[in-house]
Amino acid sequence: MSRALFLRLIIAFFGLLFILLTIWAGSHYHFGYSITLVVMLAFAMATFLAELIIAIDSLEKRIKLLYPSLELSTAEQISVNETLTIYNRLKKQHSVVSTKIALLEFDNIHTILKCAERGSDYIFHDIYLASMVLLGSLEPGQTFKVVSNLTKRFYWKTGKHASDHSELNFRQARNGVTIERIFVLNTKNELSGLAEIIEEQAQAGIHIYYVFKDSIENLLPYASFAISENLSSGVVSHREDILGKVTVTTNSEWITDLATRFDEIKAISNVPSSQSS
Repeated sequence: MSRALFLRLIIAFFGLLFILLTIWAGSHYHFGYSITLVVMLAFAMATFLAELIIAIDSLEKRIKLLYPSLELSTAEQISVNETLTIYNRLKKQHSVVSTKIALLEFDNIHTILKCAERGSDYIFHDIYLASMVLLGSLEPGQTFKVVSNLTKRFYWKTGKHASDHSELNFRQARNGVTIERIFVLNTKNELSGLAEIIEEQAQAGIHIYYVFKDSIENLLPYASFAISENLSSGVVSHREDILGKVTVTTNSEWITDLATRFDEIKAISNVPSSQSS
């Protein structure tokens, strides 16, 4: 039974009870007909106003159900409406290959949102943005643990996303978020090529370690991962050659497994000389 129906039944019950009491009181205390009528009309008006309030509340809920964007801010409503307008316009041009691909990605958004609502894992197509959302959500005193295969200078210096990612790391470290990053290297040459990045991050207060891939093959079945045990959330990259495709997870068992792997890898990792000194 809906709340509106329940309230209507309550009002109807008390309305009938009040009418009967009014008739009884008029007869018992010898109220005039006009007084009895005025009292009954007053209650009828109050009942009408109550019904009107219930109807308006019910209508508002139905409107929000039909048009959920009304619960968004003005800027968000504009963005959503513009997106839907573009989507409808592009559907009429479905013969263009690039349009077909874009429409598939739009459909994928619905799947991602449903997975997020259920707490299920889902695929996201930007390792930088996913990691930045996770890192940016942390408060001072919380910890961000990363096993990273971003072992080239351009991963941190080239492009807006890379620069924004670097700046967020520095800012969160200054704000008191504990960031531990283990770089997984293929060769010693990668270590020398990454020296500038390691130095910058260490000076910003980020705890940096490095390890060579061949020594942790049994410990790292993924290309890289970033986790927050505080938020029970993680971002996992499965293939080294596909940085733009990651799994976002809130699975507590998986987060615990990743945290254990991180600690085991950290135990056999090296501390850069600039940081150890």
